[in-house]
Amino acid sequence: MRISVKICGLQTEVDAETLHGLDVDAAGVILVPGRRRTVPESRLPRLLAALPPSVKAVAVLQNASLPEAERWLKRYPFSAVQLHGDESPAYCRQIKERCGVDVIKAFSVDSDGPLPDPDAYAQWIDTALFDSAGGGSGRPFSWELIPEIRSGWREAPCAVWVAGGLTPENVGRLVTAYRPDGVDVSSGVETNGRKDLEKIQAFVERVRAVENRTSIGNPS
Repeated sequence: MRISVKICGLQTEVDAETLHGLDVDAAGVILVPGRRRTVPESRLPRLLAALPPSVKAVAVLQNASLPEAERWLKRYPFSAVQLHGDESPAYCRQIKERCGVDVIKAFSVDSDGPLPDPDAYAQWIDTALFDSAGGGSGRPFSWELIPEIRSGWREAPCAVWVAGGLTPENVGRLVTAYRPDGVDVSSGVETNGRKDLEKIQAFVERVRAVENRTSIGNPS
């Protein structure tokens, strides 16, 4: 089974151009006001145009109003939206029905807190993304919780992705041990706050190496 790879937090055309020739599935562009990696709207068309055609452009929003979300998703060529706030199942449904894009819903994982109810969200989202509490911390959550998360979403018709503190050095261990449907990385492939081509290449190669080993060991 193929593992989706998403590179998040692209800021410039150069960042987008680094993905050419790499086996990457999606790229996230942060549109949440006030974040370090937030992309100004004036820069957005050039950044999106520089992405490889095979890479899905993902708008990252947080608690945006429905009119605001619709404006981003209908004005620009995004294939998906990543909702990183307290968006309800009803909100996800409205985005899905009004905008016609894939919906990635991010959930914070806290070892002491409850996990989200799959039955409430599953039919309105395409991907459930599990991240460290607060998101953007650069720290992984307790991966030991992944089997419990996967068991809860096993019957859901959506993918389960993992984010939070992933790097080229640890992603191989994650995908070998827990086999998520996808992985999402931002700061782990940066140097001095900028996307680093060598780190992105290494990250992708580690994921695909696990896929290749699994494919060879389990021929179909």
